[in-house]
Amino acid sequence: MSVSSDPTATPASAAPPATAPPATAAPSVAKPAAATPAGAAPAAAPSEAGAGERTIVLTEDLHARPASALAQTAAAFTSAVTLSYGSRSVDVRSVLSLMGLGATSGQTVTLRATGDDAADALTALASVLGG
Repeated sequence: MSVSSDPTATPASAAPPATAPPATAAPSVAKPAAATPAGAAPAAAPSEAGAGERTIVLTEDLHARPASALAQTAAAFTSAVTLSYGSRSVDVRSVLSLMGLGATSGQTVTLRATGDDAADALTALASVLGG
């Protein structure tokens, strides 16, 4: 076995040092902003596109039967709908939450809907509540 005195020589069994490929940055491409025609208002955000509110005076107590009818009617719509009574708001699709409000005949409640079919949902739900 021979020993080399050359400090730059590498042993035959040693692999060459691994080098990382040079880092390349992806080119930055700016997308142009959507143009709005002169005098036209920008499109509303989808969550604001269909939103509404109705205040209703209950014709009967909000017990199991009307709460169930309300939840079943709400299930036919894609909009998110809440019912507010006093300082509380609940999802209209939850029968137990509706009953837990304790709203009684002659009390004022507020229906709020947000979504594509909000107006239709408010009309249908208001008719269930007697409004």
